[in-house]
Amino acid sequence: MSKVDNTEKTPLALALANSKRPQATPLEVFKLARRRWLEGKKISFGQLAQEIGVSRGTLYRWVGKKDLLMDEIFWSLTGPAFERAVRETPGHGIDHIVNVHRSFMASILSFPPMQQFIKDDPSYAFRILTNFTSGVSQRIIKLTAEHLREQERQGHIQLHSPAEKLAEIFILANQGILYSDVISGRSPAIDKACAIIRLLLTSSEAIEQQAGSFKMEESSDTGSTKA
Repeated sequence: MSKVDNTEKTPLALALANSKRPQATPLEVFKLARRRWLEGKKISFGQLAQEIGVSRGTLYRWVGKKDLLMDEIFWSLTGPAFERAVRETPGHGIDHIVNVHRSFMASILSFPPMQQFIKDDPSYAFRILTNFTSGVSQRIIKLTAEHLREQERQGHIQLHSPAEKLAEIFILANQGILYSDVISGRSPAIDKACAIIRLLLTSSEAIEQQAGSFKMEESSDTGSTKA
């Protein structure tokens, strides 16, 4: 007669009982999916679940739907790319901001795995890359807004619209222009996207200069009246 095993099945006990296969975690799923994407392979939840050793249901509970997993993969690449562009772009003010975005866009579009992703499934790529409400888009908007505020704190620019609103327009314009061109087979219009960013920033600057000029004229007129 076999003995009944009343040992509590803690995560450690389960891991030790199955030591030949390391216990999977959501982070391991992300690392595997990211590695597959960087190798130019499509992301299959069935294959991921099989290789990690969990059910598809568990995989979905861990990472959500495929779009959310792709969001995290893109963010792991685009976030550092933007921060690198900020660090490595010289100068300050409007020229610096425009060139940061130029460098950032060029680095993303020239990245071989991104080119392969767009080539393999252009319709899915366009949908996910131009999803303005996605997590990666919202996080890039936040980084862009922080960069604008930092330039303003240092006295290099003066913003006349909320940094978040400007950042939203920057990213919305970039996504719409760049990815539509790439997916349709045209050369990406990085210059056009940069021109929009410069226009938004210089227009704000012109408004401030005009307002300052008006105040000076008003003060002069008031003074002459009093005299």
